Amino acid sequence: MKHKTLPLLALAASLSLLLACNSADTDKTNPEVSVKAVQFRIARPTNQLKEVVNFYKEGLGLQELGHFENHSGYNGVMLGLPDKTYHLEFTQQEQASPLPAPTKEHLLVLYYDNGEEYKKANDRLQNYGAHPVEPENPYWIGKSQTYEDPDGWRIVLFNGTYTP
Repeated sequence: MKHKTLPLLALAASLSLLLACNSADTDKTNPEVSVKAVQFRIARPTNQLKEVVNFYKEGLGLQELGHFENHSGYNGVMLGLPDKTYHLEFTQQEQASPLPAPTKEHLLVLYYDNGEEYKKANDRLQNYGAHPVEPENPYWIGKSQTYEDPDGWRIVLFNGTYTP
């Protein structure tokens, strides 16, 4: 059976909905709409597990939260932020398989509320060997830096926070 995955953009939209439903501003017109999830994970396959994990650990500074090997033909690693409530899972089948290609609009955005930490994050990625790429959407220019992981998925480091 081939491993199928939703595009990262669809996952991000789903996660936005999850967070919106789980927030204090739950839909007052429909009090039954509420998600009680306490964690979420975004999972995606890769054929370069070691390289991708190194990029997110060494380049971005995410922590390894767990890993598994030879689980029904899959290996995987979970990486996350220090609070461990939001994390990424990267999986690889033992036999390489065709994977969906990312677009330039598949983004993982990390927000920094401190300019010095934002600069440190960019320096860490560039010292790792990653170089900023031009964002597809001009919205990101001047307030962030965009990078690509070894599979071509894009990561945006944003100098500021998002307030809905």
